[in-house]
Amino acid sequence: MRRRLGIPCGLATLVLGFGEALRISPVGAPHRARTVVSLLSPPNTSPALVEHTGGIRAVEVVLAPWAAFELFGVALDDLPDPGAEPADLLGLRVHRLSEQLAQAPGWPARFAVLDQFLLRCRREGRLASERVVAAWQRLEQSRGRVEITALAESVCWSQRQIERKFGQQVGLTPKRLARVLRLQHAAALLSAGHRPGEAASICGFYDQAHLTREFTALTARSPLRFIAEHQSGEGSADRAAGRITSILQEG
Repeated sequence: MRRRLGIPCGLATLVLGFGEALRISPVGAPHRARTVVSLLSPPNTSPALVEHTGGIRAVEVVLAPWAAFELFGVALDDLPDPGAEPADLLGLRVHRLSEQLAQAPGWPARFAVLDQFLLRCRREGRLASERVVAAWQRLEQSRGRVEITALAESVCWSQRQIERKFGQQVGLTPKRLARVLRLQHAAALLSAGHRPGEAASICGFYDQAHLTREFTALTARSPLRFIAEHQSGEGSADRAAGRITSILQEG
């Protein structure tokens, strides 16, 4: 059995499988475990254990959350945790896509099939709010260090409006997304050799204890334990450039 611990990274994930299933278990909530072949997962604030037997065959696409909203036309905060079966959202065309991926002669052909599918989704999809995209970009650029009141004012919305729009088109409120982005920044600094106290100060945590509490809440690991596991001989399984998204676990 192969396992990896996935941590919040602030992005949406589309998995299109055509082989064995994955088992995804939110840490601390085993009753919400699901076995899936394909999955559309919005951004979240909870770690999850992902398991498979090694026979998985799938294409994974990591997306800016508002891009997932545009492609699939679904309110991201309506999706269950840890995600939804894409066929439940998009119907038979997902089943046809899985068949095409399975029958394709190789990975270049599969990527071409996927590109055509996503282009069709884009043509038929919805447009995200320009103000949501602008606010999301500002949060990303600041690595979560923006006051939410100031963020709302920058796009001429009330705090309640920006929370509602972010929930629909990003999947998290700005405050919850900011937590994830600060975590990601801290994880990168710790991985680069910074001490926890230094990382806490740079990332806007009150102190090292605050950093430890947030790290434990969002990853089920203390900062030093997480980084040690991420850098261990077991290796990493990061799925997005510039982000620490997961660590491999012993089988």
